[in-house]
Amino acid sequence: MRRLEGSSRAPVRSSRCVGQRDIPGEGPCYVYEDGTYCRAIIDGEAVNPSWGITKAGKPRKRLAQACLTCREKKIKCEPGYPKCHQCSKSQRVCRGGLNQSNASGETSPSNSAPLFKNPSSEVLSPAATSDRNKAPGELRDSSRKVDTWNAGTPFRSRKFRPNTATDPRDMSVQSYDSDWSGSANDQGSGDPVRGSYSDYLALQWEQDPFETDPGLTMRLLDLYFLHAGSATYAMFPRRPFLAWVENNRDKSQDHLMLLYSVLAMGSLFSAGEDRGALGKKFTAVASYAAEKRFGKFSLQLCQTRLMLALYNFARGKSQEAWDYCGAGLRALIALKLNSEEGIKELADSNADLDYGFDRQTYAECCRRTFWSGFLMDVSHDIVDTPTSVDMLQQQRYNGFFGGTPFVINLEDAFVKLPCLDSMYDASTPCDAPFFDEELLSASAIPHSVLGNTAYLCLISALWGDVLTFTSRAARRPDSAYEQHYDIFYTKMNEKLNAWHDMLPENLHYTPQNLDKGFADGYAGTFLSMHALYYATIIRLNRQVRVNVLPVDKIRRNLERSIRMASNFLSMMLSQAPVNRHRRPTPTVAPEFSFSTPFPGYVLMLSVDVLTSAGLVSSLPTFIETLNTTLTCIDELTGFWASAKAQQKMISNRIKQLTEIAAQEGQGIRNGNYGKFWRISNSLETAFGNDDALYKTEDQLLFGVVGQLTGQ
Repeated sequence: MRRLEGSSRAPVRSSRCVGQRDIPGEGPCYVYEDGTYCRAIIDGEAVNPSWGITKAGKPRKRLAQACLTCREKKIKCEPGYPKCHQCSKSQRVCRGGLNQSNASGETSPSNSAPLFKNPSSEVLSPAATSDRNKAPGELRDSSRKVDTWNAGTPFRSRKFRPNTATDPRDMSVQSYDSDWSGSANDQGSGDPVRGSYSDYLALQWEQDPFETDPGLTMRLLDLYFLHAGSATYAMFPRRPFLAWVENNRDKSQDHLMLLYSVLAMGSLFSAGEDRGALGKKFTAVASYAAEKRFGKFSLQLCQTRLMLALYNFARGKSQEAWDYCGAGLRALIALKLNSEEGIKELADSNADLDYGFDRQTYAECCRRTFWSGFLMDVSHDIVDTPTSVDMLQQQRYNGFFGGTPFVINLEDAFVKLPCLDSMYDASTPCDAPFFDEELLSASAIPHSVLGNTAYLCLISALWGDVLTFTSRAARRPDSAYEQHYDIFYTKMNEKLNAWHDMLPENLHYTPQNLDKGFADGYAGTFLSMHALYYATIIRLNRQVRVNVLPVDKIRRNLERSIRMASNFLSMMLSQAPVNRHRRPTPTVAPEFSFSTPFPGYVLMLSVDVLTSAGLVSSLPTFIETLNTTLTCIDELTGFWASAKAQQKMISNRIKQLTEIAAQEGQGIRNGNYGKFWRISNSLETAFGNDDALYKTEDQLLFGVVGQLTGQ
């Protein structure tokens, strides 16, 4: 260690005081991280370890480095890291001062004010890139640049109203701590980089994105409602929510947290080159806020976690996505949003209902938040890495739609189904029925007030039941398998038929109804519910124990699987861009892009079924059909990482078929199959040996294929 000379002073930011010890010949001294030290008492006066000494070797009495917060309040400022002592004690955000100082340690109001423009923030910002000096890309036709989100925007100190009243359901040990409590802002932190970045995110969290950039905010919200808010997460009524964003100038911390997460989702569907930077920026703020609100259960915390789950899933971060989803589902249960009584309690505990909603709309928002969580609660298995070099190391994506009840058990769901979207958007009172399996019986009474999302939830429940049964049945002994399967198979087919029959006329699949869905903005939900319907039937019939069931039941299942897969392939073929744009239907929105994720998985599943075997004579036409339909997946790859894996698998399968066709053209037979061709490896590896298509005898499969094709 070396002693500080008289012309030096104790380090202020670059080196932190780590303690006090006796130095021989010096007495009590403050010791710093870089090995320097200074005496604790000079000429009978105590030395402030953060301030050091003057050039004359005297204890420094003051610094010209007070933070902006203390300057505005005209109070004494004792610098500290990452906050000054005054801001830390009063639980304020510390702006400027030592925790934003430049390399020389000299800070002035002029160089501290533009906080988001200082170099350290740019380096630490998740949006920063190596070419940040270049003109950023534009969002669609907007002339605004990404940097306008930060540059030249004065920081506005906000006084937040309380987020929620203290509630018995808030069980975290952090419940009574400061909103800024947590490891990231811990005064004992020894990581200055982490501290600076945390302060940056804390300040971003305080800013209302609408006040920062109204145009960009509203464009991203429009994209969210067009692609996700109308299909995946129909939590909010569009018009009232957008009005609240524009008109409310007193948003709480929870509100801003939620808003940043929604903007992150909207950025996924932006056509601008800057969408990645925007998404990272908004996600970083929302994630930081969600961490700080840990244990402080609120409706916004549930919604934010679910949004972050979907965002991370879209970016291919499946583990983080499932972690956020699980946390969101647990928060839903903690708030008792699985019951109407819990929803009423939550409304009663809030003097001012969120988003400016009336009580009826707020209750519906709570219900839809629960059902959004339910739609996320689905089988999410990670399969072993495939041995084939042609296949991706993949996550098996069953969809983030559906309901294997790992967290949410539908037997404990005592909440009403979502009402009509038009009634929700207009804040019209609606008395939708409770979720009940009796709704899926042949004797059920039709309900005219059920919204599109309600039908999606109902078919998701059936999809979840099939996932649960097939995964459990795989572990049953052979002796009990057939009996259990037959009982479940009969009941499930009755429920599937009841669901299909209860659909209103405009939700039955026809090309005209789908075009109407495009025009009216519910095509995503329309496609998702029918994709779930076909996927449920395919899985119910395909994942069976081939060596236990009799031949007639295997033949029945093969026929049903192939027929459903063919129907879904035809549906998706009609939605391929080349066919969609040919239709002379003026009501179809020309800017519509295929962006709903679950149909991508079902298309891969259908291709897997149909490419297990077929006729050699129809192979060239079939390959052409697959190539055209693959363009639907191509559209999805712009939004969902899972679609890239599906695209790769389908492309590889088309290559296999092309090679078979070429060999047949050269007179080289594909095995001893006569007029048929056969592929032995499945794309969907989750079925294992319980796969009616790939584990059954060749002649049995050829017989079914020949019967369905009229050969």
